[in-house]
Amino acid sequence: MSGSGARRHHQRALSAQISAGQAPSTGGHAVFWENNGKILREHPPADGPAPLCRGCGESWPCGMAETAMQQVGVRS
Repeated sequence: MSGSGARRHHQRALSAQISAGQAPSTGGHAVFWENNGKILREHPPADGPAPLCRGCGESWPCGMAETAMQQVGVRS
């Protein structure tokens, strides 16, 4: 995935994360959404043609970011 594509996916996941955490049907899972959001904030893609994860240095999306994005319905 290119750097700009990775950033778009990450931004979509962050936006979906905020919406999911505020939705009445899922809002009761505050600890889950808080932890999921923390992972997304701590594991963003670095700039570059083949971005690495800023949180752990693996290819982006790393396992943590991939799982967090899937939880909010964003596939990499």
